[in-house]
Amino acid sequence: MTVWTPKHAAGIQSQWAPPAANAKWDESDVLVYSTQIKQVRVVHIENVYRYMWHWLTEEGWKSPNPDLPKAIEDFYGEYRDQQDHKEIRWWWRTQKSHGGIAGAHQFFRFKWHIDVMTTNMKRIEIVYKGKKIKPYMGEMIIWFNAILQLDINNWFTGTSDFKLGKVLEDFFLRMIYKDRMREQEIELRRVSERFVEDLKHYIGLNRASDVRKPLSEEKQWF
Repeated sequence: MTVWTPKHAAGIQSQWAPPAANAKWDESDVLVYSTQIKQVRVVHIENVYRYMWHWLTEEGWKSPNPDLPKAIEDFYGEYRDQQDHKEIRWWWRTQKSHGGIAGAHQFFRFKWHIDVMTTNMKRIEIVYKGKKIKPYMGEMIIWFNAILQLDINNWFTGTSDFKLGKVLEDFFLRMIYKDRMREQEIELRRVSERFVEDLKHYIGLNRASDVRKPLSEEKQWF
């Protein structure tokens, strides 16, 4: 099912922000894939963070800010309660153009919004591979949204020099560009599911498989 989302700077709202009152629904992107991952167990949160970061950067995902392509982190915060339980939150906003052999596409762009929250995290000490490490024990929730951004060069917006743009926008998407749009949706869903499955395997939610992307030893913190 295709879900249209307001086309503005925030796109899909984060889990912690209220929806914008002035969202322009007539200029919309497409929510292609959305899921939630929940894990309650021993979590080495630093390695999960590093695994996600390296997966995204190695696959070419960048920040929406062209001047700071690696600045994908929109927010990071840590909070402690009186029992010294830690709550960690971070939000990542990434994008990538998939134009096949032609390189960057002139009309479509992939966007990922990843929101992570950990609650009741408490340091414990265990022995792993002969070494003492201090991971966290607690609950981790990851919200993942994949958005297909349309008209990235504003061909059909009011700011375009193409005067008939707004008149033809609906016809262009649903008739002329219908197959191209479907191809982009399928590709975005495919790569999104691969990231989610790799992440679930890394944090122990899937059965063992050799097709998952590992995190190399030198990138881990123990």
